[in-house]
Amino acid sequence: MEIFSKDFKYCLGPFIISLLLFLQCGLKAPPVPYPLAKPVAITNLTAMARGKSIMLLWKIPDKNTDGSALKDIKGFNLVRAGIPISRTGTDEKEVYKQWRYDYKSGDHYMSINDTDLEYGYRYSYLVLTVTKNDIVSDPSNPVVVSWDKPFMPPSHIRAQSGSHFIELSWDRPESYSDGSKIRTTVYYNLYRSLKMDNFPLFPINPALISGTTYIDGDLQDNVPYFYEVTGVSKVSDTAVESVPSAEIMAVPVDLVSPARPYGLAGAPLKNGIALSWESNTESDILGYRLYRRSGNSKVFKQLNVQPVSGTTYVDTGAQRGYNTYYVTAVDNSEMHNESAPSERYKILYPVRMSGH
Repeated sequence: MEIFSKDFKYCLGPFIISLLLFLQCGLKAPPVPYPLAKPVAITNLTAMARGKSIMLLWKIPDKNTDGSALKDIKGFNLVRAGIPISRTGTDEKEVYKQWRYDYKSGDHYMSINDTDLEYGYRYSYLVLTVTKNDIVSDPSNPVVVSWDKPFMPPSHIRAQSGSHFIELSWDRPESYSDGSKIRTTVYYNLYRSLKMDNFPLFPINPALISGTTYIDGDLQDNVPYFYEVTGVSKVSDTAVESVPSAEIMAVPVDLVSPARPYGLAGAPLKNGIALSWESNTESDILGYRLYRRSGNSKVFKQLNVQPVSGTTYVDTGAQRGYNTYYVTAVDNSEMHNESAPSERYKILYPVRMSGH
């Protein structure tokens, strides 16, 4: 593989020849200039096969091999070797290609999409940093991608919301991008974003999804999330992704009601009936609602418009005779989920005698 440019090698050759001639003549060689430091080799080259391209991604180096700051990057040489997957391990020689990409100052990462591809090929990549003085770094870590035709994307992606989670589901693709029928296992990657059409490079699933459902948990309720899913085929040791599905938006919503309150009791006062109950143990309780039925009425009436934050309430509108009460708990979600009623509590409110 050609690592150094021709110009660099042509400059280096005469210098070495001159040095050897001086040594052979027994003469003292002229002072040799201290070689310029070269950029450190890139160690984080990553490759992803998705859609109709292979994306190469790496972090821009910021140091030279002598520890000094690297500030004069001109660009990067991307070197690729290709061989048919069926010929891997044989004596057939790999075909090499090289591209030069300019560097835009201020960028922290570099990404390249290689679309010059053939199905059924294994591609190996290296990247080298080139300075404005045409000093070339050592090769990066190699990455290998086995490339073949991708699946069609999954269809009919759906979402079911719950409290702090969203359950996603979709339909399995039935064909490859060329229309041929799929006769192998389809895996999936799921991508999530807080903005439409602005998905990250890496999926939320730590491992490939083998089914057509996925529960995304630990989400914030009442916040919109955007999702897309890709179909993944395993080609040798490479996961080849389809183009993404249509995206969908979903909002987690708390639909879980609090537990019913317990311990409702009451006592008559001069100005009404004092009610009390035990506090719920949930951390998201907004308050409580009180309901009353008086006399022979069959209908309970809500007494307080705003939930009571404590566990006591004085009903100043209690009717003479028997009054029946129950209390419910309300959470602080956007839905203000209400619990089932507590046990009913019936109490006689004394009839006020004239003159007293």
